[in-house]
Amino acid sequence: MLICFVALVVSKHIELQTGVSIKRFIDESKKIVDGQLLNQITNKVVIVKAEPTVKMKEILQKLFPPH
Repeated sequence: MLICFVALVVSKHIELQTGVSIKRFIDESKKIVDGQLLNQITNKVVIVKAEPTVKMKEILQKLFPPH
């Protein structure tokens, strides 16, 4: 029950700080996906990092303003 309460508090904080619903926040967050590619010849893993979308950058700027 405590975990559910904390999740509710965090989601409400995100909504109040950003002005964006939790559904839109999660949908935008899902667009940021990192990937791993395995070179089968050398057996080395290459990590490809995704860049946040412009909308997600705006949301994060509101959520974590510079001091």
